[in-house]
Amino acid sequence: MSGKRASWVAVCVGLARMILHTREMRRKLLFQLLVLLLLLVGFGAWPLANWLSSHIWLFLVWWGASMVYGLLVILLAVYDMLAVVKEERENRGN
Repeated sequence: MSGKRASWVAVCVGLARMILHTREMRRKLLFQLLVLLLLLVGFGAWPLANWLSSHIWLFLVWWGASMVYGLLVILLAVYDMLAVVKEERENRGN
């Protein structure tokens, strides 16, 4: 066995390929990310509202990060949609 260790980039790319390869894994990941997004929005809107409204930079960072996270979830949903269309076209061709 060689003494080389895999880099973090290689490990992350391998995990991403594994997760994005199957429809079930994509859907499970998408559901979990969506639940986390709803929790972030809920916490920002109710329990943390007074704290966030007292500091403009905290407010902007919280909601900016939530927006970026939401856009990433939407991109994953679009990827899933396109992957399903591709899979169905391949199945129809056979």
